[in-house]
Amino acid sequence: AAHLEQKGTSALDMTGMSQKNGAVTSHVRIARTPDDIHAQRIATGEADLILGCDMLTAGAFDAIAKTRPGRTVAVINLHEQPPGPFAQNPDWQFPAEQIRALIDESVGGQAHFISATRLATALMGDSIATNLFMLGFAFQKGLIPLQQASILRAIELNAVAVDANKRAFEWGRRAAVDLQKVEQIAVP
Repeated sequence: AAHLEQKGTSALDMTGMSQKNGAVTSHVRIARTPDDIHAQRIATGEADLILGCDMLTAGAFDAIAKTRPGRTVAVINLHEQPPGPFAQNPDWQFPAEQIRALIDESVGGQAHFISATRLATALMGDSIATNLFMLGFAFQKGLIPLQQASILRAIELNAVAVDANKRAFEWGRRAAVDLQKVEQIAVP
Protein backbone atom coordinates (compact mmCIF):
# COMPACT_ATOMS: atom_id res chain seq x y z
CA ALA A 1 0.00 0.00 0.00
CA ALA A 2 2.86 2.39 0.77
CA HIS A 3 4.47 1.60 -2.57
CA LEU A 4 1.19 2.39 -4.33
CA GLU A 5 1.32 5.83 -2.72
CA GLN A 6 5.00 6.18 -3.73
CA LYS A 7 6.02 6.47 -0.10
CA GLY A 8 9.17 5.13 1.40
CA THR A 9 8.75 1.83 3.18
CA SER A 10 10.83 -0.88 4.79
CA ALA A 11 9.98 -4.04 6.65
CA LEU A 12 12.31 -6.09 8.81
CA ASP A 13 10.83 -9.39 9.96
CA MET A 14 12.30 -11.04 13.02
CA THR A 15 11.17 -14.64 12.53
CA GLY A 16 14.09 -16.67 13.83
CA MET A 17 12.16 -18.53 16.51
CA SER A 18 8.80 -18.68 14.76
CA GLN A 19 9.29 -22.27 13.65
CA LYS A 20 9.86 -23.28 17.27
CA ASN A 21 6.79 -21.59 18.81
CA GLY A 22 8.68 -18.35 19.36
CA ALA A 23 7.66 -14.76 18.80
CA VAL A 24 7.51 -13.09 15.41
CA THR A 25 7.97 -9.35 15.20
CA SER A 26 8.19 -6.97 12.27
CA HIS A 27 9.68 -3.50 12.17
CA VAL A 28 7.65 -1.60 9.55
CA ARG A 29 8.52 1.92 8.51
CA ILE A 30 6.45 4.19 6.29
CA ALA A 31 7.83 7.59 5.31
CA ARG A 32 6.99 10.34 2.84
CA THR A 33 9.91 9.32 0.60
CA PRO A 34 12.42 6.46 0.51
CA ASP A 35 15.16 8.96 1.42
CA ASP A 36 13.43 9.57 4.75
CA ILE A 37 14.21 6.01 5.90
CA HIS A 38 17.69 5.66 7.38
CA ALA A 39 17.41 2.33 9.22
CA GLN A 40 15.14 -0.71 9.09
CA ARG A 41 15.02 -1.43 12.81
CA ILE A 42 12.84 0.75 15.01
CA ALA A 43 15.10 2.34 17.62
CA THR A 44 14.45 2.43 21.36
CA GLY A 45 11.50 4.71 22.12
CA GLU A 46 10.82 5.49 18.46
CA ALA A 47 7.74 3.39 17.62
CA ASP A 48 4.61 5.28 16.65
CA LEU A 49 2.44 2.15 16.82
CA ILE A 50 2.65 -1.26 18.44
CA LEU A 51 0.16 -3.41 16.56
CA GLY A 52 0.13 -6.44 18.82
CA CYS A 53 -1.69 -9.40 17.32
CA ASP A 54 -0.14 -11.51 20.11
CA MET A 55 -0.28 -9.99 23.59
CA LEU A 56 2.76 -11.88 24.94
CA THR A 57 4.93 -10.66 22.07
CA ALA A 58 3.61 -7.10 22.39
CA GLY A 59 4.46 -7.16 26.11
CA ALA A 60 7.94 -8.59 25.66
CA PHE A 61 11.04 -6.49 26.33
CA ASP A 62 11.89 -6.06 22.62
CA ALA A 63 8.50 -4.48 21.86
CA ILE A 64 8.19 -2.46 25.08
CA ALA A 65 11.66 -0.99 24.54
CA LYS A 66 10.45 0.58 21.29
CA THR A 67 7.66 2.53 23.02
CA ARG A 68 7.60 6.00 24.52
CA PRO A 69 4.71 7.66 26.39
CA GLY A 70 3.40 10.56 24.36
CA ARG A 71 4.58 9.04 21.09
CA THR A 72 3.55 5.40 20.90
CA VAL A 73 0.00 4.09 20.65
CA ALA A 74 -0.73 0.39 21.14
CA VAL A 75 -3.48 -1.69 19.57
CA ILE A 76 -3.40 -5.06 21.30
CA ASN A 77 -5.31 -8.29 20.73
CA LEU A 78 -6.47 -9.72 24.06
CA HIS A 79 -6.45 -13.33 22.82
CA GLU A 80 -4.47 -15.49 25.22
CA GLN A 81 -2.37 -17.77 23.02
CA PRO A 82 -0.24 -20.02 25.24
CA PRO A 83 3.45 -20.16 24.29
CA GLY A 84 5.41 -23.32 23.52
CA PRO A 85 6.81 -23.75 27.06
CA PHE A 86 3.24 -24.26 28.29
CA ALA A 87 3.52 -27.82 26.91
CA GLN A 88 6.28 -28.57 29.45
CA ASN A 89 4.65 -26.67 32.34
CA PRO A 90 0.90 -27.27 32.52
CA ASP A 91 0.72 -25.09 35.65
CA TRP A 92 1.87 -22.01 33.72
CA GLN A 93 -0.62 -19.15 33.98
CA PHE A 94 -1.10 -16.56 31.25
CA PRO A 95 -0.05 -13.20 32.80
CA ALA A 96 -2.76 -11.18 31.02
CA GLU A 97 -3.27 -8.49 33.65
CA GLN A 98 0.46 -7.91 34.15
CA ILE A 99 1.09 -7.64 30.42
CA ARG A 100 -1.86 -5.34 29.93
CA ALA A 101 -0.65 -3.04 32.72
CA LEU A 102 2.93 -3.05 31.37
CA ILE A 103 1.81 -2.15 27.83
CA ASP A 104 -0.59 0.53 29.06
CA GLU A 105 2.13 2.10 31.22
CA SER A 106 4.73 1.95 28.45
CA VAL A 107 2.50 3.97 26.10
CA GLY A 108 1.25 6.39 28.73
CA GLY A 109 -2.32 5.07 28.69
CA GLN A 110 -2.57 5.26 24.89
CA ALA A 111 -3.54 1.60 24.42
CA HIS A 112 -6.55 -0.03 22.81
CA PHE A 113 -7.18 -3.60 23.99
CA ILE A 114 -9.64 -5.60 21.89
CA SER A 115 -10.71 -9.22 21.68
CA ALA A 116 -9.81 -9.27 18.01
CA THR A 117 -9.43 -13.03 17.60
CA ARG A 118 -12.80 -13.72 19.20
CA LEU A 119 -14.53 -11.04 17.13
CA ALA A 120 -12.83 -11.83 13.83
CA THR A 121 -13.49 -15.55 14.22
CA ALA A 122 -17.16 -14.97 15.09
CA LEU A 123 -17.64 -12.53 12.20
CA MET A 124 -15.56 -14.24 9.54
CA GLY A 125 -15.51 -17.89 10.62
CA ASP A 126 -11.71 -18.05 10.73
CA SER A 127 -9.16 -16.69 13.19
CA ILE A 128 -6.80 -15.81 10.31
CA ALA A 129 -9.03 -12.74 9.81
CA THR A 130 -7.62 -11.32 13.05
CA ASN A 131 -4.63 -9.64 11.42
CA LEU A 132 -6.64 -7.63 8.88
CA PHE A 133 -9.25 -6.89 11.56
CA MET A 134 -6.47 -5.40 13.71
CA LEU A 135 -5.11 -3.42 10.77
CA GLY A 136 -8.58 -2.02 10.07
CA PHE A 137 -8.99 -1.02 13.71
CA ALA A 138 -5.62 0.78 13.75
CA PHE A 139 -6.36 2.42 10.40
CA GLN A 140 -9.70 3.79 11.57
CA LYS A 141 -8.02 5.21 14.69
CA GLY A 142 -5.71 7.20 12.38
CA LEU A 143 -2.62 5.15 13.23
CA ILE A 144 -1.76 3.87 9.74
CA PRO A 145 -0.40 6.65 7.49
CA LEU A 146 -1.94 5.28 4.31
CA GLN A 147 -5.12 5.77 2.34
CA GLN A 148 -7.91 3.23 2.51
CA ALA A 149 -7.92 2.78 -1.27
CA SER A 150 -4.22 1.87 -1.22
CA ILE A 151 -4.71 -0.74 1.50
CA LEU A 152 -7.66 -2.29 -0.32
CA ARG A 153 -5.70 -2.32 -3.59
CA ALA A 154 -2.74 -3.97 -1.84
CA ILE A 155 -5.11 -6.68 -0.57
CA GLU A 156 -6.28 -7.21 -4.17
CA LEU A 157 -2.71 -7.37 -5.48
CA ASN A 158 -1.83 -9.94 -2.81
CA ALA A 159 -4.53 -12.12 -4.41
CA VAL A 160 -5.13 -14.26 -1.31
CA ALA A 161 -8.64 -14.43 0.18
CA VAL A 162 -9.29 -10.97 -1.22
CA ASP A 163 -12.96 -10.66 -0.28
CA ALA A 164 -12.45 -12.12 3.20
CA ASN A 165 -9.46 -9.85 3.89
CA LYS A 166 -11.36 -6.76 2.74
CA ARG A 167 -14.32 -7.71 4.96
CA ALA A 168 -12.03 -8.31 7.95
CA PHE A 169 -10.40 -4.91 7.40
CA GLU A 170 -13.84 -3.24 7.28
CA TRP A 171 -15.01 -5.05 10.43
CA GLY A 172 -11.91 -3.77 12.22
CA ARG A 173 -12.75 -0.23 11.10
CA ARG A 174 -16.29 -0.61 12.39
CA ALA A 175 -15.00 -1.93 15.72
CA ALA A 176 -12.83 1.18 16.09
CA VAL A 177 -15.93 3.35 15.71
CA ASP A 178 -18.42 1.31 17.77
CA LEU A 179 -16.85 -1.70 19.47
CA GLN A 180 -19.96 -2.47 21.48
CA LYS A 181 -22.12 -2.68 18.35
CA VAL A 182 -19.62 -4.97 16.60
CA GLU A 183 -19.51 -7.19 19.68
CA GLN A 184 -23.33 -7.40 19.67
CA ILE A 185 -23.30 -8.45 16.00
CA ALA A 186 -20.43 -10.92 16.41
CA VAL A 187 -21.54 -12.54 19.65
CA PRO A 188 -25.24 -11.80 20.19
